[in-house]
Amino acid sequence: MVETVMSVLLVGVLMVAAMNTLGASATAKFKNAKRNQAVLMAEDLMAEILRQNYEEPDDPVQFGRELLESGGNRVDWDDVDDYDNWDSSPPEYKDGTAIPDLDSWERKVQVKWVNPINLASVSGSETGVKRMVVSVEHNGVPIFTLTAYRANVPNS
Repeated sequence: MVETVMSVLLVGVLMVAAMNTLGASATAKFKNAKRNQAVLMAEDLMAEILRQNYEEPDDPVQFGRELLESGGNRVDWDDVDDYDNWDSSPPEYKDGTAIPDLDSWERKVQVKWVNPINLASVSGSETGVKRMVVSVEHNGVPIFTLTAYRANVPNS
């Protein structure tokens, strides 16, 4: 009888340990999948931003969106600082349509001039270097942030 009770107790302890391990594994898998989704969304938007000019190619140069670029989509945006202070929840394609199945996600962009000698130092005026930061959140919780820099290099 004592041996039976001990074996049942041992099996019970092992089952609890196995279930805890299984639960932790499932949670880690879910978090990893969520992070991978955030990385892909950030990389996609950053690639779009980096394809743009350093500064406005047509209109008088100013930081941020010009008058005709203030619509609900990014199709007419033609320089990196047009993306400053842009956010989208749910994330959108460039034409402004929502990306399906991402209702609980949000993407945000910050663009700042930075000191070319100290990239951590933000400047209030043109320095020749801009820092673009794309942040991705899920249900209001930050998941991933991607940073890139763009220099104004004249054509030689």
